[in-house]
Amino acid sequence: MRQITVTAPKGAAPKVLDLAFSAGASDVTVFEKRVFSQDGSATIKEVLELDCGTPVAKTFVDLLISKPFFNRDEFSIAIRQPRSVISSGRVRKLTRPMVEPATDLFEELWQFSQITYGFVGRILIGAILLSYGLNEYQLLFMIAGLLFIPLLPLMLALGFGIWTRQWRLAIQGALSLLIALMLLSGGGAIVALLTNPPIRFSDFNSLATSTLISLAVGVAAGLATADDVGRREMIGLAATAQVAIVPAWLGLGLVHGFPLTASPPSARLGGLLLSIVAISLASLITYAAIGIKAAALQCFKKDSDETRR
Repeated sequence: MRQITVTAPKGAAPKVLDLAFSAGASDVTVFEKRVFSQDGSATIKEVLELDCGTPVAKTFVDLLISKPFFNRDEFSIAIRQPRSVISSGRVRKLTRPMVEPATDLFEELWQFSQITYGFVGRILIGAILLSYGLNEYQLLFMIAGLLFIPLLPLMLALGFGIWTRQWRLAIQGALSLLIALMLLSGGGAIVALLTNPPIRFSDFNSLATSTLISLAVGVAAGLATADDVGRREMIGLAATAQVAIVPAWLGLGLVHGFPLTASPPSARLGGLLLSIVAISLASLITYAAIGIKAAALQCFKKDSDETRR
């Protein structure tokens, strides 16, 4: 379910209203408000509010931002997700969870791909817990570390950004992922300096098995992020397990030395890269299959063009 508020320039309300009804909205509230700028000037804006199911919201937002009269300098759209909506609409239709508006997913992936102190701190702490678990083969420490490490949104940002031609998002996702992998290796090295060899963990999957699991995780993640229901955290844990263990293991091995019985580090690194590609590619194909379109994000084209220049 979605609550949508559109703030439009005076006189634009009838056009927006027609789009809302053509998308399937049952009723729309329209009113005027005075908006003050930083310089003290005021303008009259028209505001449209509607409560609707997720598919109606996606259709309406996609229609609105694709129209020639829409631009981000004059319009604004706020989309909220309420716990419940009690109205004349049928509950079955109102609660249908797929597919989220592309703008929701776009800005959610941007939010998770930002490199902040919190991002660095969570990954480094998670890397230390994970690396200790790998070195001592303590499963609870490994799981605790994996829960701290948010890698899945970064790979989804790659797939989503490439599919929708939002290059700035794809680059941000790739950069954040690279930093995360470096932090994971750094956490492994820190733990190695404080512990004794050997590295006890050696239960790596074969290359074929890891690739198949990564493809499945990418599809599941793409479906989960386009849906209002489900437990995304568990899918995130599965994706992180496919990617985070190898760089942490490499960080341990650079200090402790790699076990003679283990596969060479180059093979593990190749498997890591293949898992990242598999998850990103599977999510890209999933977004294409469920109808996410680049045209739905045309209003962000200026941001992407700035990156290419």
